[in-house]
Amino acid sequence: MPARTGAQYLEKLKKDRREIYLDGERIEDITVHPQLKGGAESIAHLYDLQYLHPEVMLTENENGEKVGTAFMFPKSKDDLWKLHKATKLWSEASAGIMGRSPDYLNITFACYASRTDVWDKYGESEKGKNLENYFKYIRDNDLCLTHCIVNPQVDRSVPEAQQGEGDLALHKVGETEDSIIVSGARMLGTLAPFADEMTIYPSRAGQGIRPEDSKYALMFAVPMDHPGMMLLNRDSFSKQRDLFDYPLSSRFDEQDAIVIFDNCHIPKDRVFIDGNTELYRAVTAEVNWGAYIVFQAMTRALTKLEFLFGIGHMIADMNGVNAFDHIKEKLGEIWQYKELTRTAIVSAIEGAQDNGVNGVLIPDGRPLQALRGLMPKWIPRCIELIQLIGGGGFLCTPSKKDMQGHLRPFIDKYYQARNKSALEKIKVNRLAWDFIGSDLAGRGELYERFYLIDSFRVTMDTYTNADKEVEMALVKKFLDQMVLEEEAVANGK
Repeated sequence: MPARTGAQYLEKLKKDRREIYLDGERIEDITVHPQLKGGAESIAHLYDLQYLHPEVMLTENENGEKVGTAFMFPKSKDDLWKLHKATKLWSEASAGIMGRSPDYLNITFACYASRTDVWDKYGESEKGKNLENYFKYIRDNDLCLTHCIVNPQVDRSVPEAQQGEGDLALHKVGETEDSIIVSGARMLGTLAPFADEMTIYPSRAGQGIRPEDSKYALMFAVPMDHPGMMLLNRDSFSKQRDLFDYPLSSRFDEQDAIVIFDNCHIPKDRVFIDGNTELYRAVTAEVNWGAYIVFQAMTRALTKLEFLFGIGHMIADMNGVNAFDHIKEKLGEIWQYKELTRTAIVSAIEGAQDNGVNGVLIPDGRPLQALRGLMPKWIPRCIELIQLIGGGGFLCTPSKKDMQGHLRPFIDKYYQARNKSALEKIKVNRLAWDFIGSDLAGRGELYERFYLIDSFRVTMDTYTNADKEVEMALVKKFLDQMVLEEEAVANGK
């Protein structure tokens, strides 16, 4: 079938009978639940965008059917630009708030499926074929995926296999002719209420899996209503108030969940790694996942920075504070982060290279890795700058009901801005606060700090893995010119 519409997405979601809990209640119909309805409709809108921008959002599979661009195997710089533009359109739909829009995992599994030779290399050709078949299934049905790739936080000072006597982390507990049986928990299933499938795969090159930890080395995928799988959501940050009051958190809470597997049978044709610790540790790096997923993530981050610069300028301009040098400096700082992000993405595309296997083009990972370490610092910094620019104006902003009440004439008089009406000023302030100060905004800031591993480890890795030869050669050229007088005499100079 071709790429889905929003109505088709919601229809499938409505029929789903997943075991998902929120505030102690099992949710029967996500599409009408007051705290989940807004998120479901926002994802549906992304699918509709595919048909509003088909030249960017859609491509063809080998059968000539129209499928999502995020499923493509890019084989030219034009393909990478198309992928960037498609991701950008989806990120702009939520101002970059929804970090796990479907393109994130579409790209992830395209990375895996484009490199099934890695499975061959580690003696797992059959499971590589499972992966290839699964990729075609999600691509041709335009499915929305979530993932849980981190084990519960219990005692990070010991190997995962030793936490809770080895019973807490997701692990294999048995096998039948047709399935493997798994138990344990994983976090953090962002987008879980709205996804069609749950995927489990290695994070950070296997995160410490040892040869003796084979029962923890698992990679598989199942439908969200698969028996034996339960989802426990965090508190909802979706505001049950008018779009005027909460223009973002009324629609864009993508949710996060813990997934619990309780003697869950995973069909063997849905299993991609089963106990092969070498493959589990190697696969993330060898399929070039890092370059591609950070390419998607930084496109979304660029959208967030654009929004922050735009809202910062509007606040400063309407209050007249952009006449002050210290405010100009704050806005200039946000602009610099935005432009550095944009140029790094351009550099990643223009510096892309063939993967040397099947002609798939890999974005240059160097500028992306630099952004990966810096973005968890940049976005919180920009949020702080907006708080400083807006100041107390965020704390005395009327609601929609206030605007419709008998004090409206006074609101119109006392809430006006230098160049905007009271209504316009209030809308700007409410939009900004929902982005930087609401509970959804707080979740978003934490998300940016950790969703691609904390900045400390990424920055450490950039140094450890950096090619230092060119820079050392430059230094050595000058060191060689620094000759002591006695050395010169000894050398007959």
